[in-house]
Parts: sequence; structure tokens; C-alpha cells
Amino acid sequence: MSAGIPTTMRAAVLDGAGPPDAFHLRTVEVPRLTRNHVLIALDYASVGTWDAQARSGAWGTVSPGKILGVDGSGTVATLAADVTGLRVGDRVYAYSYDNPHGGFYAEYASVSAERVWHVPRQLDQKVAGAIPCVALTAQACLDALHLRSGRTLLVYGGSGGVGSLAVWLAAGARGENVVATGRPDAHDYLRRLGAAHAIDPHPSSGVPAIARVAPSGFDAALVTSGGETLAAFLAHLRDGVPFAFPNGVEPAPHADGHRALGADGPMSRPAFEELNRAIGTRTIPLHVESFALADVAAAHRRIEQGHVLGKIVLQIHS
Repeated sequence: MSAGIPTTMRAAVLDGAGPPDAFHLRTVEVPRLTRNHVLIALDYASVGTWDAQARSGAWGTVSPGKILGVDGSGTVATLAADVTGLRVGDRVYAYSYDNPHGGFYAEYASVSAERVWHVPRQLDQKVAGAIPCVALTAQACLDALHLRSGRTLLVYGGSGGVGSLAVWLAAGARGENVVATGRPDAHDYLRRLGAAHAIDPHPSSGVPAIARVAPSGFDAALVTSGGETLAAFLAHLRDGVPFAFPNGVEPAPHADGHRALGADGPMSRPAFEELNRAIGTRTIPLHVESFALADVAAAHRRIEQGHVLGKIVLQIHS
């Protein structure tokens, strides 16, 4: 290990599947640096519903010593000699699902260099740590739709992680006319993200509003969640146009006469480079709720309550 980097670190560790209180804050070894990898001193780790499902055992056995977390932000502590484009001290964000070297709920993470890239200089580390997975997923869904500027896009479930970034990317970088659904207390937030219209998906208010905000129907849709009114909203898609959704939405959405395009966020440098071009010099008005690493159980209880506005992160250093 390079000089100045400790051999041990704090991490939130699981010994098996269980409730949020199954986490234990422990001292463990810092991951060893391997070929084409970057060791990141983490500032923030994103917390997602997928983490809660993994912790609960819904996705299979949880091995003793498991460290969760698929994305986050920090600075490059050291890197392998064959890594290009990055230097020690660079601010970076990363996305690495099922990382064999351990997850991001820790002070350090060793990540393949292909899955790490520079944080745009105007973004703070908290927002950067919240967005890699959800931003790359939103970007992949929008890319799949091939929607032209000025078209009307429905984002069903616009106030969560993927939805927030989909609204912001579509309205800002792509110039699309975004109609986003969300609870009434999220409407101001959706408009700050760039939505032209924010509507309540509740049957008595959302469905009648469609004729007002999209009288010619939607040119495409991005579905981030299920809901009792989803079918009614998708019924307003124009004939034959597709809709996209992040793989993992259950049940997988369906609408007769329309292609359903499932997408995952690519864990690749080209995907990060595309995202950085889309961000440009702008800031992202993402709502981020932060918990200390020691409060990881509380963060998971909050995730399981549902209706999270924006994203939840763990602050690794208090």
C-alpha cells in the first residue's frame, strides 16, 4: 500500500441477511490495489432500494463480511501503474455493482478504472456521491428512446433517484418537454429539476390532468415505478411510440402496441464521459438526505419507508 494510506478502515459490515440493524460498524482491511484499479478515499456513498433488498436477503445469501454500496464519490488515494486519465488527488465518482473488492459503505473502495471518472468541478461531493447509478441509468433510458428536442416526455415517478435525474437531463441537456408525476409535496421540486408540468398520479387528479398538459399525447415515457394509474398514463402514449424503464422495476411495465425498453446504467468510462458532457457547467438541484456512516441502519429504515425525495447518501467522514 502507498505511503500515507492506512492498512485498516471503518466499514458498515453485514454478517448475514437481516433487518437494518444487521449492520455492524467495524474495522476491516483496506482493499488491496490490483491491476487497472483505483483506490478511492470515499466521501459519500449512495444508498438505494437495491441495497435494502440485498441486505434483507431478497437477492440471495449474504456472506459474512459483506460490504454493500454500488456507487459514491471521493478522491483518488492511489492507482495502479496501468491506469490512465486519473491522478492521485482527483475528485472522482464511481459506479461498480457487485464489486468483488467490496462496496462503498466504507472509507475506501478499490474500483476498476473503467468505472471511475472525474466529478464535474461545479458539483459538490454530496451530489456527486448520490448520482452515479441513477444518473447513468436515467441516461441509458433516455438514450434508448431517441427522443428529439421539443418532444413531450412523460416521466412516471419523477421525484425518486432515477426519476429526478431523468427529468433534469431530459429538460436541460436534451430540451424535451417533460411531464413528471409525483405527490403534491414534490411538485415544486420537480419544477426546479426542469419539469414543464408536475402532476399527481392519483386517479382523481392525475388522469384528468393529462388532457390539459399533453393534449396530443406523450411522444415517449420513462417509467421508474409501478402504480395504480400507470396503465392509464401509458394509454396516452401516441400510437406506436416506445417507453423505457430501468431493469428491476417490478412488475415490468407493459402497454399494448408499444415497445417496452428495459435499460441498465452502463458501468463504463464512455458512459461517465457522456454524462459529464450532459452536465456541462450546470449544477443539479437534486434533493439529497445525508446520514453518517454510523447511522447506516437509520438510512436503510428511511429507504424502506418509501417516497424518498431525490436520493439518500452516507457521509463517510463526519
